[in-house]
Amino acid sequence: MNMFENIFNMVIDVKGKTKDNMIARIDIYLLCHCKNIEFVYDESRVAKPKVSFALNKNTQLLVNKFLKSLCFPNGYASNISRLVNMKDDKLFGMKSYDYHMFIQTFIPLAYQNLLSKGI
Repeated sequence: MNMFENIFNMVIDVKGKTKDNMIARIDIYLLCHCKNIEFVYDESRVAKPKVSFALNKNTQLLVNKFLKSLCFPNGYASNISRLVNMKDDKLFGMKSYDYHMFIQTFIPLAYQNLLSKGI
């Protein structure tokens, strides 16, 4: 469950819930020498550029609308549409079987055309 939440929060870029922080960026830069995640230095602050696997607001809205429109037969899965919070871009109240279904079924469907081909 934690693994799915971490991946989902990182891709959707949920504020305060993502594991993509300054320390992680420094570690990746030092260990992997990735140039596309370097910090941007302004006069008074340091900013981190958006990573290529994080969705922008329009695609986040598309994913949430997709999840909101899902319907299943009784007993197959929870009513996923009621677990989606459109305002905060969050999923809540999921059971372990729902996490399993997301990892195996929904993530490949929802993200197959939204992310760039190198990811």
